[in-house]
Amino acid sequence: MLKGDASNTPNPQKTTTVKSKFGTFLLTAVLVLTSNSGFSAGSDISAKLRLMAFGGDAQLKAVTNAVVRFNQKSPKVKVEISIDPITNGWGDYVTRVLSQFNANNAYDVYGTAIETFRTFETRNLFIPLDDYIASHATYSDFDPALFKYASYKGKTYFIPIGWNNIMINYNRKLFKDAGVEFPKPGWTWDQFREDAKKLTVRDASGNVTQFGYEVPNQFFFVQPWFFSNGTSVLNEDWTASNMLDPKVSESLQFLYDLIHVDKVSPIPGKDAMNNQFMAGQVAMIARGHWIVENAMAAKLDMDIAIPPTRVNDYTVIGFGGYGVSRTSKYPDLDKELVGELTSFETQKEEGEAGGGVPGRKSAAETPSFLAYPPSAALYYQTLPHTLPVPSPANFQEVEKIFIRNYIAMMSGEISIKDGVKRADQELNESFKRLAAHEGK
Repeated sequence: MLKGDASNTPNPQKTTTVKSKFGTFLLTAVLVLTSNSGFSAGSDISAKLRLMAFGGDAQLKAVTNAVVRFNQKSPKVKVEISIDPITNGWGDYVTRVLSQFNANNAYDVYGTAIETFRTFETRNLFIPLDDYIASHATYSDFDPALFKYASYKGKTYFIPIGWNNIMINYNRKLFKDAGVEFPKPGWTWDQFREDAKKLTVRDASGNVTQFGYEVPNQFFFVQPWFFSNGTSVLNEDWTASNMLDPKVSESLQFLYDLIHVDKVSPIPGKDAMNNQFMAGQVAMIARGHWIVENAMAAKLDMDIAIPPTRVNDYTVIGFGGYGVSRTSKYPDLDKELVGELTSFETQKEEGEAGGGVPGRKSAAETPSFLAYPPSAALYYQTLPHTLPVPSPANFQEVEKIFIRNYIAMMSGEISIKDGVKRADQELNESFKRLAAHEGK
């Protein structure tokens, strides 16, 4: 946790209150540097802005430094920072944000993720940022796909920040110990399966002491197993279930067999196996770049690989973005704050500290970012072969319905044949409720 410490900051000019689920403390900002982010408010307006960010220590530090730079240009604006670690998922975050708007207590600027975009956009909670984006040439540094995924009905309501595509994170030492070659681009499901078998270690009694893979327990993590098979759990425009596609069942059967036939993975539970991976008890897990922060701290000999292919090598992408609340009294100041939050300096700091992959390509090409893991360049190289995590306006329900039925299928509580039928029915009922709510 970042500590508030002014002992090494001469001539303090600004005090910013920071709130998080980890506590409340003060950060003293020093206004001594000249920003070269390309954004300048130069405002003499006295105002108070409230910013809701998300993430951990890396994000908090980068956001705080961004506010320092913002205050160099708008010194009379006090920014209150709150940060949410998203420990209970994006559905929980959506509930909190909606309650804030309903109570007329919304923040001025929100950091959020693609899983929430459609929910907020359909409720008209944020203002379009297209004119602001068009007037700042530095946004050409972003891959156009990120803005495409952040748009709704031709308007852009969120400016991208860090993003994550799910990759296979693997322990290089365990691969070496097992005599297994490191994964190469184009490796197949069958090759993955054989590698997972070789990487699974059992004691004399047959008990597993090291799993080859962790079959994912979360909606986001499992999507590459559908995408790489040319399918998805929802239809293309996220308006109905696609669970009855035979390819969905094929993907689920493959994962089930990893658990019950090959016994290279435990049954997915409530908790992900991050700690076991860091401790060398699991050889491969499906995660995004956010895991790098802890992997570096653990000095883990880790690298990444593109998820294995069945019919293609597509993986899933999810990303964050900042938006300006429609209820804010100072939208122009908010936009300039968002400009600093999405600047090269901020993206570089977050990315190098192990946050998401920077939205700005230039920030993802620095030597520090590319230093770890060894194949870090793959994050951006695979971007053209990504699809966004299915994120309809009823994402909260969709995620819960899928995961409940998915875990039941993976545990053997219900057959895959019956599980996809039940999930299909529940998902389509949810979409009917959504259509009724939207007046369709």
